[in-house]
Amino acid sequence: VESCLNAAIAVELLHNFTLVHDDIMDQDDLRRGKPTVHKKWDEATAILAGDGLVALAYLFLQKTESDHIREICRIFTEGIIEICEGQALDKEFERLNRITVAQYLEMIEKKTARLLMLCTEIGGLIAGGSRVQIDALIDYARLLGLAFQIQDDLLDMEVSSGKSFASDIRQKKKTLLFVHAYNHASDLNRKKLAEIYQKSAIDLADIQEVQNIFHESGTLKFANKEVAKKIEQAERALKDLPKNRANSDLKELLQLILNRKS
Repeated sequence: VESCLNAAIAVELLHNFTLVHDDIMDQDDLRRGKPTVHKKWDEATAILAGDGLVALAYLFLQKTESDHIREICRIFTEGIIEICEGQALDKEFERLNRITVAQYLEMIEKKTARLLMLCTEIGGLIAGGSRVQIDALIDYARLLGLAFQIQDDLLDMEVSSGKSFASDIRQKKKTLLFVHAYNHASDLNRKKLAEIYQKSAIDLADIQEVQNIFHESGTLKFANKEVAKKIEQAERALKDLPKNRANSDLKELLQLILNRKS
């Protein structure tokens, strides 16, 4: 475990960089129940804080002692690029209505799952895992990341989740909830959704209307089923790994994500 610590710290610093900058772009007031960096200070401070976190991440990554350090640095760097691509797609989708579930899943695989995939790939390399084992870990992380983001979309609708309530709707994010509802709603509800998301400012009445459309379109049920399905697939991906405490911990993490409330 000790040999992985510097790389693990690097990934967590990278993760926090993405959160700080994501909160600026989305103008979110809360993160984990507390004021976001740009809200507590200002946007310039938050941008600098995020930039500094990336530099600190590399500072710790280069301390990692491994025969695979060049490959680890490549994976880490390519991961940052893909995460930024995912965020760019997320912003681009705000201008569009017609988005497929497949397009949405591609976006969150880059934006969210990619971070977890580089966690498991780097960890597997440092631990000396076989290619089969590392590929299994990557697949596990991809499915976990997809489940996590869909669950996050659902939590956005919860007042007590520790996030800004209905931030995704206010920011006109094309989450899985919107994508599914727009593709499965009645013509009337689809028109209502489009009209609400074209407004310059979305109020509480609009949010309640969107929630009703999500419910009537079977969207909330669909999203919850998708989370459960991907958690189940992620657990199956662990079959190529040794049956030990670490394997059990990874399975426990899946249940944590499945049942999380914030």
